[in-house]
Amino acid sequence: MNTVQILSNKIQTSKSIDFGNLFNESLGVFKKVWIQGLLLQLFSIVLMLPFLISFYLPYFTLALDGDLSQTMGTDDLSHALVEEYGTSLIWIYLLMIMVSIISTLFYLGFYRIVKEMDHGNPFVMSDFFYFFKGSILGKAIGVLLAYTAISILAALLCFLPLIYAIVPLMFMLPVFVYNSHLSISEIIKVSFALGNKKWGITFIILVLNVVLFYVITFLTCGLGALFFSCFIYLPQYIIYKNVIGFETPESAPQTIV
Repeated sequence: MNTVQILSNKIQTSKSIDFGNLFNESLGVFKKVWIQGLLLQLFSIVLMLPFLISFYLPYFTLALDGDLSQTMGTDDLSHALVEEYGTSLIWIYLLMIMVSIISTLFYLGFYRIVKEMDHGNPFVMSDFFYFFKGSILGKAIGVLLAYTAISILAALLCFLPLIYAIVPLMFMLPVFVYNSHLSISEIIKVSFALGNKKWGITFIILVLNVVLFYVITFLTCGLGALFFSCFIYLPQYIIYKNVIGFETPESAPQTIV
């Protein structure tokens, strides 16, 4: 059997997942990697801030020049921005896309860090930049483009397909990180097989984590988001670890029953 068949067989023969165990394991891993999760958010903020300033600068400039009035409609504002800045706005949008790609590459590195630290290995800062390497960067961007294309297609097909696709898409990043030797089509196939098999439990814990995230963010006036954001990505890792596992003996899957 090839790698995809082996992974698919593990997925199909996996046992059911207990919600309480999944949440507790996620919490246990969070205690190990919350500092790295904080660093991840700080990296994203530092990366995004200059481009956010560049994006909103035309609005502030128009306001200071007196061209942005309270009576100006959305169409008038867009027309004024295009007339004033034109090509600059196009470049800003392109740069925002690049920033989004770079930010996701950091998240890929974070999944690599989570696995290493979960198995007792020390934190290595360079792992955040692991997927920026030329040998794997091209495939990483290809996976991100496939992720975006599937998301857009699901959205165009209406609301229900998008809800369904959310779960398999959540597994694309960890499946790629831990199986970067697979082709993009194989990564998609394994991700959807895992997402289909564990759709219900994944969707439930996603909803719970999002609710907890907004509650913590509200109660801490936004500060808690910096610390808790990475927790949303951990259930996918736990499910992957327990359903598929890793090749090394010390990282063999531990079954959740």
